[in-house]
Amino acid sequence: MRSALEIKENISNLRDELDAIIAVSEREERDLNEDESSRVTEITDTKIPHLNKQLKTAISVEKEMWARASKRASEDIDSRAAADGTLDTETGLSRRTVSAIKIPARARAQTELKAYVGPNAEQDAYIAGNVILAGIYGNQRSAQFCRDHGLQVSGSMNTGENGAGGFLVPDEMQRAIVRLREARGVFPQYANRVPMGSDIITIPRLLTDVTAYWVGEEVEITESEAELGQAELMARKLGALTKVSTELDEDSVVEIGDLITQSMAYAMADKIDQAAFNGDGTSTYGGVVGLKNALHASATQGAATGNDSALTLDMADFEATAGLYPEYPGADPRWFMSKAVYWASAARLMDAAGGNTNVTIGNGPPTMMFLGYPVTFVQVMPSTTSTLASTIVAYFGDLRLGASYGVRRSVRTEVSRERYFETDQIGIKTTERVAINIHERGDTIRNRPIVALKTAS
Repeated sequence: MRSALEIKENISNLRDELDAIIAVSEREERDLNEDESSRVTEITDTKIPHLNKQLKTAISVEKEMWARASKRASEDIDSRAAADGTLDTETGLSRRTVSAIKIPARARAQTELKAYVGPNAEQDAYIAGNVILAGIYGNQRSAQFCRDHGLQVSGSMNTGENGAGGFLVPDEMQRAIVRLREARGVFPQYANRVPMGSDIITIPRLLTDVTAYWVGEEVEITESEAELGQAELMARKLGALTKVSTELDEDSVVEIGDLITQSMAYAMADKIDQAAFNGDGTSTYGGVVGLKNALHASATQGAATGNDSALTLDMADFEATAGLYPEYPGADPRWFMSKAVYWASAARLMDAAGGNTNVTIGNGPPTMMFLGYPVTFVQVMPSTTSTLASTIVAYFGDLRLGASYGVRRSVRTEVSRERYFETDQIGIKTTERVAINIHERGDTIRNRPIVALKTAS
C-alpha cells in the first residue's frame, strides 16, 4: 500500500494539472474543449475522490502503526521508571509525560539562524534537526522525539541500518527550503511560473499581432490573423548533493537543522540559475538552453571597441542596451548582472557622474538602481572584472515575458552513509522536477523582452 505522503503528492499533482488546464483556457479566453473538459471531469469526479479514500485508509493504518510504536516507547519508559523509582504505584503509570516541544538549554542556537525566521524559528530548526538526526544518523533520542511528536522518519534510516534511505521533510523544513531557494535563486523569482500537471505541457505564445488598415468608404477591410505559437515545458529531474560530518551531536541539533536546510536550498537554487542563465543544452545543464545561448544576435548589444571588461564599459554601452529593449505594456524591466560587474561598471559610472557627498556614498542606495531601473544580482553570471572579451555581462528586460519556469514535483530528500565513507561524512541529496524554457529569444522586435550587453572582442 502506498504511503499517505505518496498519495498526497499524487493528489497535489492532479490539482496542479487542473490548474494548468484552466490557466490555458483563461489565457486563451475560451471555454474548455472536449478533451480538456473530459480530463477535468475524470480528475474531479473519479481520480481525486478515489485517492482521497486511499488517503483516509493510509492515514488510519499509519496512525495505528505510530500508536503501536508509541505504546512500545511508553512501555520502555515505564520499565525505566520502575527501575529508577519514578513509577506511580497507584496508577501503574510513569510520572514522565510527553510535554509540548521544549528546547533544552544546551541545544539552543548559539548564533543567528539563517534558514529559519520568525517567532518560531528556533523551534522549527529544532524539529528539523531532530528529524535529520533520527533519519540520517539513526540517533535514538531524536527518533523518540519524532515518535512522540508525530514526525515520520522512513526507510532504513529509522532502524539505524547502513545504506541509502530517506526521511520525510517536516513542513517547517519544507517551507524554509522553498523560501531560501526562491530568495537566493533569481530565475524562479522573475520568470513566468507555471504549475505542471504532467511531465510535458505547452503554453501559448503570440508570434505576430493582427494587422490594422486604414479603410476607405465602402471598402472591404483586409483580413489578417494573429499568429500563435507554442512553448513547451518539459519537466526534468534536478538533483543536488551535499555532505555533512558524522560528528554532529545532539547539543547542536538547532544548528544542524539550520545548516542542512540552508545547504539544500542553496544547492537547488544555484543549479536552477546556472541552467537558466548559462545552459548550453547539454546534460551538464539538464538539456536546458539558457539566456546566454538562447538569445538571438539581434537581441544582443555589443560594447564599443576596446570595452572588453567591466572596468572599461562606458555609459553609452549600457544606454544602447536599454535602447535595444522595446516598450511592452505592463512590463517591469530590470538589470541582471553579478555584484562584481555592477560595482566595477555601473557603480563606477555613477560615481564618475559626480554630485556625491561623503553622506550619500556612505549611505548607499536603498535599492540598487541604474539608469532608472532596479538591479538584481545573479550569483552565476560572470564575476571577473578584468578582461572578459565577447562575454555577456548584463541582461536587461522582463523575464516574466520571455521565460517560463514550470514546477512538476516539490523537493524530495535522500541520504547515503557510504558515499563519503572514507572522509567520515554523510551525503544528502535533494531532487525535484522542474522545467525551464527561454521561449522569446529576440529574433524580432516583437519577441524581444530580454536583451543582453556583451563586451567587445
